Amino acid sequence: MRVPTMVAVLAIFLGGVSLAQPGNQGAVELSTGTKLPQRTSLPKLDLTNQQREQIRRGVLTEPTEVQFQLATTKSAKGFTPAVGAALPKGVKPLGLPTQVLSQVPELRDYMYVKMKDQVLIVNGMTNKIVDVFSESQPLS
Repeated sequence: MRVPTMVAVLAIFLGGVSLAQPGNQGAVELSTGTKLPQRTSLPKLDLTNQQREQIRRGVLTEPTEVQFQLATTKSAKGFTPAVGAALPKGVKPLGLPTQVLSQVPELRDYMYVKMKDQVLIVNGMTNKIVDVFSESQPLS
């Protein structure tokens, strides 16, 4: 199947939705001509200590702590987690457990990492840390 044919089939399959032309900043253009903006960034996350505690309890028993003896994460051993910092190369964030997402649905677009006795909430689009709190100490 040739590329133009594949594109036409895909457009039909998507119900007449086509990608907007370059310069429309990621908008999707419907077959009616209506342009729908696509989200290019996540909303600011402003967690309460109660929500952090729900997350902490939800990931506490998950066996996902970063292990620094692995070749892929060894270079991250000297990394100090901080809000705004990008995750080191080799450290991969994970999706939050279903029970956490049911309690704190605003986290559906975010991920987490357990590292150095801390829970890091990560923007999955940028791999930047947006929140950090203790993994072992309950939050009041």
